Amino acid sequence: MKYFVRLLLLVVCLYSCQPSEPTVATRLPYSIKAQDGEEQARGYVFHDLNENRQKDDAEPGVAGVAVSNGTDIVHTNEDGVYELPVSNDAIVFVVKPKDWITPVNEHFLPQFYYLHKPEGYPETYRYKATEPTGELPEEINFPLYPENGSAEFKMVVFGDPQPYNIRQVDFFAEDIVTELIGRTDLEFGITMGDIVGDDLELFSPINQAVSKIGIPWYNVLGNHDINYMAPNDRMSSATYESVYGPATYAFVYGDVHFIVVDDVIHKDEAGSRSYVGGLRPDQFEFVSNYLQTVPKEDLVVLNMHIPLAQHGPSFRQSDQKKLFDLLKAFPHTLSISAHSHLQENKLFHKDSSDWQREVPHHHFNVGTTSGSWWNGMRNEEDVPHTMMRDGTPNGYSFISFKGAEYIIDWKVAGSPTDHRMNIHVPRGIVANSADTTLLTVNFFNGSEQSELSYRIKGQTDWKPMQKVLKPDPYFALLGKRWERFERIDFKKLWNADTTVDLPPLDGWSLPKPVNSTHLWEANIGTDWPKGRHIIEVQAKDRYGRTFTAYHLMRVTE
Repeated sequence: MKYFVRLLLLVVCLYSCQPSEPTVATRLPYSIKAQDGEEQARGYVFHDLNENRQKDDAEPGVAGVAVSNGTDIVHTNEDGVYELPVSNDAIVFVVKPKDWITPVNEHFLPQFYYLHKPEGYPETYRYKATEPTGELPEEINFPLYPENGSAEFKMVVFGDPQPYNIRQVDFFAEDIVTELIGRTDLEFGITMGDIVGDDLELFSPINQAVSKIGIPWYNVLGNHDINYMAPNDRMSSATYESVYGPATYAFVYGDVHFIVVDDVIHKDEAGSRSYVGGLRPDQFEFVSNYLQTVPKEDLVVLNMHIPLAQHGPSFRQSDQKKLFDLLKAFPHTLSISAHSHLQENKLFHKDSSDWQREVPHHHFNVGTTSGSWWNGMRNEEDVPHTMMRDGTPNGYSFISFKGAEYIIDWKVAGSPTDHRMNIHVPRGIVANSADTTLLTVNFFNGSEQSELSYRIKGQTDWKPMQKVLKPDPYFALLGKRWERFERIDFKKLWNADTTVDLPPLDGWSLPKPVNSTHLWEANIGTDWPKGRHIIEVQAKDRYGRTFTAYHLMRVTE
């Protein structure tokens, strides 16, 4: 696996190689003193030469590394020492710097934090969280290991695996994880929330599945990952924290600063499932403090579950404006979310949103690994078809970075890497029968910055296509089929049939189609000679790359 191979190669120079001190815009003090009602946490960030995860006398500290209690941030001094105040419900964590890596556990989850929860979690919780941790240790030390912090790297992004039972964990493992095993070009991965679907006991089996990819894996808290029995928002992440650590944190790879925020504001009422997108004041304080340390020429990537909204109540507009205010000084930004089970490249413009720079802000709402919540008829692999409501096939995203530049790609699960669009045209077009015949193309990762054109090979020159806001015609057809299944009560008939030994048909109804933000149309008419004709489509993406796909059209007399 790439992660272990890289560590093995570095063993040769562990005693002689010392990465440079992290580059920061503002060097913060190494110590913030505790006030009344707080305790003083202190310790080392150190080069773990013998890899035993313990601070030994001969092991040097690492200077200039950010350490946080969730709001305050300090930088370690020349000896690697830090001091921070903590409450009786706190997480102390190190921000992984460039040129260094943190240890991972058996599930490849980064171990960069210490939970200080002397009172544990409330007895009313359905799902366990952190047991009482006892008194604050004299030292909380964080081991680091050297790595080649290249400015060029690739990550993989999962949106909403969201299994509601172990069968759906199997779907996820077989449909998504399997085809990523053995890859050597991925630096790390991240799941953008809804790791599971309300059953927090599924954290363990899904972590086991993801770990087989063999790379460090970060996580974002989703609304289906919280403990609903929490009496307030701050405590709703307790079970998540016991498995993954802080829900708001940061880490650095290359010249990219990844800031993860828990943007699910849980209603302050035990048992409530109500929530809204936004951030608490302490989270804003952490983001603000961390951005002070980020060089202006670097790329800032904000990671969240609930997407930023152009308009509407799903994300508090006042909080969105605060985030944009914090980011306005940075020329290179990107934000990533999931949640909606749709794929969308949103651009926030200065004249139509609270974004304040001339270059629009790119918000990528990644499609989901679970598609439409693992619904739909089973395919030949006995996994649900589960296309998303906007016509995007389920899958995952790759993001390639080079300095402050990035390129996002969508990978359709179970398909070749060049499957970037679906082309739709009526079958059996009758020549000269009508004035309108729509050619529709769903360019999965398209945006307002994309351009599409088509030609009928041997019949026409290249012609532009028009971007439209409509449902995908293929998913609309799936919806009609599913409506018929429901009319005949197909699910009940299936599950009641005892003559064949088959697993139950679980899941929900296929969701209704919605307008796709990456759909293009052209009227090709019916004035074509009888026979088969090749439709060739070219799609130019926001990065200037051109992709080509083909579709055969049949014309009859």
